[in-house]
Amino acid sequence: MAKIKFDYNVHKDAWSWVVIAKDKNIWGLDWENEIAHIPTDLLSKILKSNFSHAVKITEEYIKNESKKRYKKLIIKEEINSLQKLWRTIENKYFKILAAVMQKSIFSDNFGCFWTTGFMCPYNQKENWFMVSFWHSAPFSITTICHEIMHLQFLHYYQNYLKKEGLKDNQIEDLKEALTFLLNEQEFEEIILSNDFGYPEHIQLRKKLRNIWLKDKNFKNLIDRAVLIIR
Repeated sequence: MAKIKFDYNVHKDAWSWVVIAKDKNIWGLDWENEIAHIPTDLLSKILKSNFSHAVKITEEYIKNESKKRYKKLIIKEEINSLQKLWRTIENKYFKILAAVMQKSIFSDNFGCFWTTGFMCPYNQKENWFMVSFWHSAPFSITTICHEIMHLQFLHYYQNYLKKEGLKDNQIEDLKEALTFLLNEQEFEEIILSNDFGYPEHIQLRKKLRNIWLKDKNFKNLIDRAVLIIR
């Protein structure tokens, strides 16, 4: 059965800050709220720099900030706590996800890393994702489920959807909207903090849910979604 490894990596933390800082289109969220943890002078440097240099200067900032030792202690405790909680539901979640998506879990190993930012990006190529230093345990459990659902969906359906004529941004919209499934009966024993998605996807999530409830067939859901989105 698949397993998640929990850890903190300062380079990945810096990467997450830069990813969000350089992407002002966050599906209806207020960008300024999501980058409020980044000091104004650092933000200015990030926006003026290319991506790799922006990560480098952000990493140096994180390594040298005044609260780094305190944050390190908190992150250590959060890792131990969340890992312990996740292990109690890990096998159940992967079994449910495989059943819902009608596909075996594509990897035996996933990485979960901490960000000291507010948003939790993922890396599809390297098979890892992030949870936030600032979030509660129930919220982070939902984040884990949310991000793994993304990776599973993209692994099996990204190329299929491109062949069906969806553009990259449309696939991204569908990927995010599909997490409405985490609020459904199938996951009720795991999810304590509802997955609300993004403001721009509210209507799409409603349409997808109506389709899902008719036969709860994921492949049918995807094919119907293509007709709605394309």
